Amino acid sequence: MSKDTVSIPRKHKEVLLAIGAYAQKLGTKAWLVGGAVRDFYLKKETLDIDITFEGNVEPLANLCLRRWGGTKHKFTQFGTYRVELESGLKLDLVRARKEIYPRPAALPVVEPSVIKDDLFRRDFTVNAWAVSIWPQDFASSFDPFSARQDIDAGLVRVLHDKSFLDDPTRLFRALRFAGRFGWELAPKTKKLFKEAVSQQYPLLLTRERVSREFIKILEEHKPQPIFALLKQYGLLDFIYPGLAWTDKLLKAKTMPERLGVLVCSMDKSGAAFLKSLRLPKELTQQLQTLLEVFEAQRAPLSALTPLQKNVLRILYPQLPPFALESCFVRGNDLKNRGFCGSNISSALEYCCSLQWRGEVSSAQEALDKAEKLPKK
Repeated sequence: MSKDTVSIPRKHKEVLLAIGAYAQKLGTKAWLVGGAVRDFYLKKETLDIDITFEGNVEPLANLCLRRWGGTKHKFTQFGTYRVELESGLKLDLVRARKEIYPRPAALPVVEPSVIKDDLFRRDFTVNAWAVSIWPQDFASSFDPFSARQDIDAGLVRVLHDKSFLDDPTRLFRALRFAGRFGWELAPKTKKLFKEAVSQQYPLLLTRERVSREFIKILEEHKPQPIFALLKQYGLLDFIYPGLAWTDKLLKAKTMPERLGVLVCSMDKSGAAFLKSLRLPKELTQQLQTLLEVFEAQRAPLSALTPLQKNVLRILYPQLPPFALESCFVRGNDLKNRGFCGSNISSALEYCCSLQWRGEVSSAQEALDKAEKLPKK
């Protein structure tokens, strides 16, 4: 372990020192690892912190809840606890482990190990850096794979030659980190990356895993550089054929808004693209309704959600004020005016279209115009 230290933000020191002190009392080595070390070194804010222990994790998770309040969730397969403190700090507490991939793209078989093995299982050298949180050597660096050197050089480098075969999601993550930080793939990593794409390693992944990686890209603060790299390295079609960047995404601020813009920008394949992502049911339904309104170009019959309205305003910035409000007219209104049978549905669609175009501003105006329609 190096005498060099990483500067840890003051607001996190109390928590990390307390966890480290309790771990030391238990005789369990404790390390701040991965992305948090990288971000702290780059002077970037993060509320997601990974801590690795060379021993039992559960007592440390319980300590967090006693000291600071919050919630915890256990992931049995990997012996991991996710603790969300009342302050908003999110801690992933993990037992140091090594991983063996039984076959390409499979989830790994894990067994307890030491910190060096735990760092070696990670995706890239820039995320394979640890600092001690024991009080006696707090913030001392353990950097066996030259993470700091690659961060300083702006290079994304895999830790071994089979990295992309073991876990092809690393192809997407490599470009996400490169795009986020303005980094490049290290020369050998670039060669391995291109070989992995040419041999279609992403097809080894389930759609759920590809979808999760794509959602993470849409959650980035600035996804445009990442899209450019996905296109450059031939990964976009593995997410979905025909997927492409649109500058309308620049006006979308959240992941669901960006997803809505993309679904509506996929020409005739938007519904199939949405289905392929296998998103939570509620979000899928919102985006499906959004797509229907987008394609119909008529005021909706039911109230739209803020998400749906935001996306439609991005896609149609010149829409009149009432275009996205529920249609002024209802079926009973048309019945009361003497409409019946199929004339009701066609008149209702006509009224919705008038409202979308801003040609009416009330139910009365819409009904007056609808009465002039020829009856079947």
